[in-house]
Amino acid sequence: WLQERIKNNPKVMLLSHSVTPDIDSVPVLKAYAEKKGVIDNKWNLVTGNKKDIYYIARKSYLAVKTTNSTELYDMVHTENFILVDGKGRIRGFYNGTNLDKKVDGEKNVTQLLEDINWLSENEN
Repeated sequence: WLQERIKNNPKVMLLSHSVTPDIDSVPVLKAYAEKKGVIDNKWNLVTGNKKDIYYIARKSYLAVKTTNSTELYDMVHTENFILVDGKGRIRGFYNGTNLDKKVDGEKNVTQLLEDINWLSENEN
């Protein structure tokens, strides 16, 4: 449903990194995308080297705080949508855990879409 809300905005893409790259091969992700009706030109599901993906999640997206170095390559999973602008800067975190609850879910999605629209209009 989120891709439906952003599909006509050429400046917005969705990107999902696999949290289980050992089992999520490209064909597995492709089959999942087809089953779920993912729009290819709007939503990229990616996989790769586990250490690289987990490093990106922690260091680039600040997805999980680690308390010690042994956790660096533990499974990363977050319910958040992270809004990143065209220059790679994080612009917001949005709670995705309540999306099934109509009021909270709509509030989070509405705020996310308002922020996307603002960035689309104001980013150079």
